[in-house]
Amino acid sequence: MAEITAAKVKELRERTGSGMMDCKKALAESNGDMEKAIDYLREKGLAKAAKKAERTASDGRVFYKVSDDGKRGVMIELNSETDFVAKTDEFNDLGKKLTAHLFEKSYNDVAALLEGVHEGEKLGDLVTAIIAKLGENIVLKRFARFDSDNGKAFCYIHSNYKVGALVELVADKAAALDAPEFAELGHELCMQIAAANPLYLVPEDAPEDVLEREKAVYRQQLLDEGKPADKIEKILPGKVRKYFENTCLLEQEYIRDTDKKIKDLIAEVGKKLGAAVSVKRFERFGIGE
Repeated sequence: MAEITAAKVKELRERTGSGMMDCKKALAESNGDMEKAIDYLREKGLAKAAKKAERTASDGRVFYKVSDDGKRGVMIELNSETDFVAKTDEFNDLGKKLTAHLFEKSYNDVAALLEGVHEGEKLGDLVTAIIAKLGENIVLKRFARFDSDNGKAFCYIHSNYKVGALVELVADKAAALDAPEFAELGHELCMQIAAANPLYLVPEDAPEDVLEREKAVYRQQLLDEGKPADKIEKILPGKVRKYFENTCLLEQEYIRDTDKKIKDLIAEVGKKLGAAVSVKRFERFGIGE
């Protein structure tokens, strides 16, 4: 039997919102395995907000820049310890410099970006200097950069600067890219992504191990409800379909019209423009996620 430490119980509570005794029992039942304990709590309906990835207590802001022609869009998440620091001029100037540099040059990861030189200074040194000045840890958590050949990039940042969405929308006819309806669709998709937090574009993008894990949770839930084993496999497809409707952008209900799915909205705009319109990719950054 693995040791159930106070630290493990605390982590499980933070990740699921469950009570201390429930977390202790889940860890004991799962021999100390954190992910299995999360699944146990979900199966028993005790987890309020189970997360596959650890959450961070960091504060901060999301920054972005999109070219005038929409051919390039970048977005970064810059973390601080408090909202107070995130509102300072120094923090926001740093965010703008990082964003501007990323707009000019592409990088594979955060470490490489921080090695970049902006106006004669290494970006990593700029971050260190602001940390020393403001007295808080500041971290460039992640970034996205979209360069589009047959489409445009669109971005939306919520008014509190805590959530941002970047999407690349493409069309098979160049004339469609400059239509007001195309721009409006790009904006609506960004709003959808920011509000509904999709994980994937289409069901096929969901990793097989994630899908199998979801099925396992649903099976246990149905068993606990007393459903006969021979009926469970018939119920599972509906559960999986609902999962995709929640997590896949194109399958989600449109936030402005829940009788319509996002894929239907895109098809309507494409028909109006006489072009095949589609989402190529998207990113969503949320502070603290």
